[in-house]
Amino acid sequence: MQALLYPLDKAVIGDKNICLGMDKSSVFNMLGKGESFDEKRYYYFNSDLAVDFDDKNKVEFIEFLGGIDGELQPMIYNISAFEENADDLLEILKKFNNGEIDDSENGYSYGFLEISVGIYREFLPEEVIEDAKNNNMSLDDEDVMEDLRKALHWATIGFGVKNYYR
Repeated sequence: MQALLYPLDKAVIGDKNICLGMDKSSVFNMLGKGESFDEKRYYYFNSDLAVDFDDKNKVEFIEFLGGIDGELQPMIYNISAFEENADDLLEILKKFNNGEIDDSENGYSYGFLEISVGIYREFLPEEVIEDAKNNNMSLDDEDVMEDLRKALHWATIGFGVKNYYR
């Protein structure tokens, strides 16, 4: 299922608008209570979506967690966040951010401070290749190919209220 992301504003999933700043009760009325472990974060769509609430029970962060194989396939700036090559999406987000980027995670994640968007992946492509070589595995090995496929795409994308990453 496709989802549309509008940084600093909302996510649209089907006919549902999940807006930053929305009351918890409104989210529950729209999506149900979801699954939660701490009353701050609720999971929906088989844990492909997480909605975080601040201390005033207002939506402060919306995260898509399913990656390339997930049920939800978010679109941001008319690009499929999980299907697009990781480096290409990175460049697009840099362009729209047009400002400071937190790149302290050395390629695993980025926080785009001006648009309050964050992306994450579990593996870097060069790590997968190096690991395969160190373990005398072929790049054609099924497990190596799967890890490389995941490394070439982002596993999560989320966005929050203004200054969320500051």
